[in-house]
Amino acid sequence: MQAQRTCRFVPMPMVLLTVCGTLFRCALASAQIGGIGISSQYDLSGSIQIEEAGRTVETLLDRVDAYLVDGKWNEAVDTIRQVMETSGDKLLQVAPRRYVNARMACQLRIAGLPAEALHRYRSLVDPVAGRWYEAWQHSGERAWLEKIVSDAFASSWGDDALLALGEIAFEAGQYAVARACWLRILPFQPPAGQEQTWLAFPDSQLDLASVRARLVLLTILEGDTEGATMELAEFARMHPGAAGHLGGKTGDLVETLRTILRESQDWPGLPAAEDWLTFGGSPKRHRDALRPVAGPVAWEEPLWPPASSAPNPRFLGPLRPAVAEDAAAPLSYHPVALGGLVFVSNRSEILALDARSGKPAWGAGGAAIFRDRLEGGDEQPPLATAIGTARHTLTVADGRLYARMGSQVTSHPQGPGSAGGGGYLVCLDLRSQGRLLWKTEAEDQWAFEGVPLVRGDDVFVALRRNDIRPQAHVACFDARTGLLRWRRFLCAAETPSRAILPEITSGLLTLDGDSLYYATNLGAVAALAASDGQVRWLATYPRALRGDLQKLAAHWARDLTPCLADRGVLYAAPADSPHLYAFAADDGQLLWQTAERLDDVVHLLGVSNDCLIASGKKIYWIEKDGPSAGRLRTHWPSGHEQIGFGRGLVTKDQVWWPARGNIFVFDRASGQVIRQIALAPRGAAGGNLLVAGGRLLIAAHDRLVALADQSPARPDPGALVRNPPAPRQRRAPAKAGGGSLTFFGT
Repeated sequence: MQAQRTCRFVPMPMVLLTVCGTLFRCALASAQIGGIGISSQYDLSGSIQIEEAGRTVETLLDRVDAYLVDGKWNEAVDTIRQVMETSGDKLLQVAPRRYVNARMACQLRIAGLPAEALHRYRSLVDPVAGRWYEAWQHSGERAWLEKIVSDAFASSWGDDALLALGEIAFEAGQYAVARACWLRILPFQPPAGQEQTWLAFPDSQLDLASVRARLVLLTILEGDTEGATMELAEFARMHPGAAGHLGGKTGDLVETLRTILRESQDWPGLPAAEDWLTFGGSPKRHRDALRPVAGPVAWEEPLWPPASSAPNPRFLGPLRPAVAEDAAAPLSYHPVALGGLVFVSNRSEILALDARSGKPAWGAGGAAIFRDRLEGGDEQPPLATAIGTARHTLTVADGRLYARMGSQVTSHPQGPGSAGGGGYLVCLDLRSQGRLLWKTEAEDQWAFEGVPLVRGDDVFVALRRNDIRPQAHVACFDARTGLLRWRRFLCAAETPSRAILPEITSGLLTLDGDSLYYATNLGAVAALAASDGQVRWLATYPRALRGDLQKLAAHWARDLTPCLADRGVLYAAPADSPHLYAFAADDGQLLWQTAERLDDVVHLLGVSNDCLIASGKKIYWIEKDGPSAGRLRTHWPSGHEQIGFGRGLVTKDQVWWPARGNIFVFDRASGQVIRQIALAPRGAAGGNLLVAGGRLLIAAHDRLVALADQSPARPDPGALVRNPPAPRQRRAPAKAGGGSLTFFGT
């Protein structure tokens, strides 16, 4: 493997800079980095490059509008279908700062056609859509239903396909997907004077009371009692006396739902996470952990000190803000856990430890199950001029462990020979004690942003392409071979490095159902279809365009802050904005942004029924519903103290939040402090928290510490579980004589 290149900066008298052999002219400012001629001040362009459909498509759609005004239904329908067939994957703007693929934009046009034009459209597509529906009935392959929704949404079969897709998703425990399908069946009228931007079936003949009853039931099953109560009251107002079959019962739907809601109070909640398989605990980037117990130190394991963003003698100041950590000793390690074992990595090694004892997972041979010195190992110092901090995360799926190794630099200065190393992915077989299955290196000018997510045989990872404007991409690799399946471009934009200084970034994807989500930190948040990588929507936001590299705003520390997906809402905290955002996960509509600048939020920890829980120097409860959405409900400390130190965790009813010398425990619902756990008397300090093997683990900057739980020792976990169970959704107990709670056609 090619050795990692470093860049040597040479002062020159005419404010000229040689970076990796290329000459740059930089404006002389009153504050310069280390006197080498690079102004610390930056002023970025506000433009964001995305793959738009272009003027030709816009002209065709303008022509559609003219045809509709003239009552030329055939011409209008034919032109819309032409756009779908030739430019369906390109992006079209449907609202300020919101883009969807041209296929969805055309479906929006079709769903809003006058009755005569819609009749013409259906006369053309209904025969084909009907055959697709029959193909699903005979084969059971959901791809036929998805094809109807994608290519013939407003056909007479569209609502039937949505209903069936929702049923399939419901049975798979994918409640957000089921909700999105069923909501699209319901009629929707935008407020007066606003364009239709929500894709809804135009004239469903299905029993809408039955559809809305399903939506109320979903809210009950998700454990949102308050939300379900309000939805049930609205349902009773809209559909008094509606009858149907629901939950194994036939009768009045309002009374059936009231009974289910009442009984749900006695259901067991979602199981807490015994295993922690990726950053945030799940592909949605949040999950409840087991409630830990903080006893004395049981064991500790030294770790290699990670790459530091501490001030360099050649520079006037640090090139990255330190939020909830020290610049000289960053908290870079985020372990994962499976079957009583804990795994942690650095740039060249992966360690496997028994969570109870701290001993090597598989006995003799040490804790390292993977070691690679091809890039010079950890003896090679990080680039002194890089903006950013190395982060080390892992993913475990189906008995395999995935990691990003090697160089953490994702953008190199432009110039001859500046490609540099882009790191590589490894896949280890945990059933064979970490045997290497495959290794995939980044191509020239490309870099892996972070550790992948896995679904079946698909391995999804964010990529950055090196350019004057760094490009954000998402790729899919084969889990069995490591070979590339597809790669999709999302956007490109300028960054504070201005292609002069190298950057270290650690972008992580989020996966919920069949949708991948990515906050690019380049001015856009995007959603892609996990099946083929088609960009479903892309939303932009106002970027922070001006600043000083020596005094970067705290929000630039969001280098490991993936989107959080919950109940059809996507929460994002991009590094290039001081605000947090909530989007409709299904179509990218902005629901709210935080009213306050929350620059220091670097961790999205989870959600309560009515709040997003986030942290940085402080911990925040942010209203997520109703007229107060986006506003702070409470935060702590309430004064000027800024004591956060590491990433906390959320349990069923508590939040554990680390400070330098303490862990503070909060009530999850109210945000009130319950207790304080002093770490210094236990011989520990703050860091990133994890529960594994019944122990509370703290990942500090140079060691992994496990606190005893003061419970009897457990048996040796032995071999890993071959197929660890997937997280279970909250489900109702079986009904006598009725089987498990499910839906039936009406």
